[in-house]
Amino acid sequence: MVTKNRQANISQEQKGDLIPLSYTQHFSQDNLAYKPPDNSKPPTSFLFIGRWFRFGMMLFLLLSVLLGTVGCTTNAATIPWSVATKVVPVETVQAVVTENSELNPQEAASNVLAWTVDGQAGKLVIFNFNNPGVCGNEGCLYVAYLIGKDATPVRVFSSYLNPKLPRNKSLLQVADDPTKTSGLPCLQVQQPSGDNIRKLVFCFNGREYQLAKSSLIEVRGK
Repeated sequence: MVTKNRQANISQEQKGDLIPLSYTQHFSQDNLAYKPPDNSKPPTSFLFIGRWFRFGMMLFLLLSVLLGTVGCTTNAATIPWSVATKVVPVETVQAVVTENSELNPQEAASNVLAWTVDGQAGKLVIFNFNNPGVCGNEGCLYVAYLIGKDATPVRVFSSYLNPKLPRNKSLLQVADDPTKTSGLPCLQVQQPSGDNIRKLVFCFNGREYQLAKSSLIEVRGK
């Protein structure tokens, strides 16, 4: 009888030593099921970067349109100019600089641009000095040389031209030779003339280019 009471007391003491939980946790079917992270919405940082990227693109396009439509542009840039020393030997470029300007040929040669046109008489090379030292009130100097096989280059055109034209007007372009006998194509030049544009056509006469036709083009919306 004593033994039973002692075991009962020990059991009661052991129960009294149990440390009660400071919180309770209720489990349900929802708690036990695994829930993957919700990736349907991108992080807020990505949305912020995306908004600024779109804004930057819109600003870039707007500035491009404005820069392309305001005022006159240098339409000489629309001609397929190349670095002259890659078209003809550097000695030829230096000789052209010396013959047509007072620039230092060694220093200026690397800045000279060239445009070539092939003809039956040889290669026509038009030089754009691309240097303010050969520009004046009438424009900038443009010269053309006929370069034949095993022949010394011969200057066949020289004129000061104003390269600042409306965007849809080209400074220089090739035109057909009506005689079909000169061996070189004609050159069409467009120049500002007051509020209008003067179109000039130069054709090769066997020795040099001379003015063959001149007409005035009215600029719409002036």
